[in-house]
Amino acid sequence: MKQLYTIICVALISLTIPAITQAQCACAGGEPVDSVVQIQTLSGILAFNTPVVFNKFDPAIGALNCLTTRTNVLTILNMNLVNRDPTQRVIYEFLYTRVTSLSGPGLSVSFNQTRNIGPYDLGQAGVDADSSVAYGPDTVFRNKLLVKATTNVVPYLGIGTVNFSYVNSGSFLPIQGNNNYGLDVSDYSEVTIRLSYYFCPNVVLPSGMKNFQAKINNRNVKLNWVTENEKSGNRYAVEMSTDGREFIAIGKQNSAGTGIKHYTQDYTATASVHGRLYFRVRQTDAQNRESYSSIKTVSLDDNGLINPSIFPNPVVNRVNVQFESPQTGTLSVELINTAGQIMQQNTVRAVKMYNLQFSLQQKYPRGSYWLRVRNGQTGEQSVSRVSLQ
Repeated sequence: MKQLYTIICVALISLTIPAITQAQCACAGGEPVDSVVQIQTLSGILAFNTPVVFNKFDPAIGALNCLTTRTNVLTILNMNLVNRDPTQRVIYEFLYTRVTSLSGPGLSVSFNQTRNIGPYDLGQAGVDADSSVAYGPDTVFRNKLLVKATTNVVPYLGIGTVNFSYVNSGSFLPIQGNNNYGLDVSDYSEVTIRLSYYFCPNVVLPSGMKNFQAKINNRNVKLNWVTENEKSGNRYAVEMSTDGREFIAIGKQNSAGTGIKHYTQDYTATASVHGRLYFRVRQTDAQNRESYSSIKTVSLDDNGLINPSIFPNPVVNRVNVQFESPQTGTLSVELINTAGQIMQQNTVRAVKMYNLQFSLQQKYPRGSYWLRVRNGQTGEQSVSRVSLQ
């Protein structure tokens, strides 16, 4: 039987955290947990083993604490059984087992469903009119929900994709009858798989720090930030990471006094370091209370990063997208609502482009949306939350 499958869509939305992950995903200090959800939908006659691909979580967005998968399965079975024994009537009966499962890095969940089909007393082949029987449609899985959570988030961090496998198979075990039968089986499935990332957004330092920036020139990174209402007891540590999760200090500075102060820190990457680098500032006040800046990212690769700055935000009629590095390739900009629907998509061919303008084609309802920017040539993408007025 020919096996076909279709992957329909990927969406990014914000959802309420399920009860099973509340304790695992809590942020420090009682801060609210945020989430990003991706959706893959499979439908039709599915392969026994179907690859499902999701995007990894970019640590520049925040600290990923845990993740969940929710797989909703609908499967309908049809069968036609024929007695091919030309010598006698035969009673046939089968035990049917259906398996549905999803597995990924450090995560696996499955469910089996069994049922007896028959017994059917089928007439002699070529002699009796009742030598065949049709079974179904039988809904084997009626919106069966498979849920799995994990705090092993390391395989899901970074840029690129993470691979899952969806298994969808059925088997027949003969209980009565003989081998002189024909069995024609067809089934239809609809499977929706949600991968939910639960994270704690990066917080801004409370001392009035603003304009934290990381700029790269060859392999030299210049970091700078400004503080308002600076206090003399503050201490700063500039930290760097190659994976967005484990940070090390690369420089320390004490408060430069009170009022408005400017700080800079330089870092030079060695020849052995490649890919992305993540930077943040840790502030310690006079009472030894610590807090962190947002995370800034630079790339040591030739193709650079998108990392757009979005302004103005809230958006009225148009929004400007300014890239960290010049972009070459086919750029796609999508406006996505909180239900995961793409409301508008613009595509432009870019050659060393630093800026583009995204104009709204119509008046959309006020509220929160996602703006997704993708470079089809490099595979780089970025998702930013915007508000429409």
